[in-house]
Amino acid sequence: MRFVLLLLPVLFLVTAMPAMAQKSGPEAFIGKMTSHAIDFLANPDLSFEQRKAKFRSLLRQDFDLRTIGRFVLGRYWNQATPSQQKEYMKLFEDRVVNIYSNRFKEYNGQKIEVRGSRPEGDDTLVTTFIVSDDSKPIQIDWRVRSKNGYKIVDVVVEGVSMSMTQRSDYASVIQTGGGDIEFLLASLREKQS
Repeated sequence: MRFVLLLLPVLFLVTAMPAMAQKSGPEAFIGKMTSHAIDFLANPDLSFEQRKAKFRSLLRQDFDLRTIGRFVLGRYWNQATPSQQKEYMKLFEDRVVNIYSNRFKEYNGQKIEVRGSRPEGDDTLVTTFIVSDDSKPIQIDWRVRSKNGYKIVDVVVEGVSMSMTQRSDYASVIQTGGGDIEFLLASLREKQS
């Protein structure tokens, strides 16, 4: 499962195909997001810290972090105090930014092909493939929700949901701490330093 989590940075390190301009709705949204990511990742004039700040901005703009964060925490969200919920959301965002910004150097000119979309409940699943010259294409499905504009609420890599994987990992940490969310918060704080 950790291998799958390590693939997520690739999602932010891809370029959109020229045909993307012909796409609309959620497909165009995914194309625009990936194009925006490549703009700052491929810019040699930006420092690591500048790229990291731009990645955080992209994350806040294109991902519904509140929905993802609450889903990942699962039943423990309601057990947390408002203060713990607030701290968790900050630590959750910081963790995502730190993990994936440290992988920026892995970008090697991969491309993304948007190959369609389909409704799934209230969401739309946009199917893409990450293509490079030296490896098998990797299927990425983006769960996009329309709520005051499009937002990504999950990413499914080769059939494995990133949100579900993270939820399982966090639940395991909380259970190790006897069911106390403070154990997870302490773990996330420790990983900040």
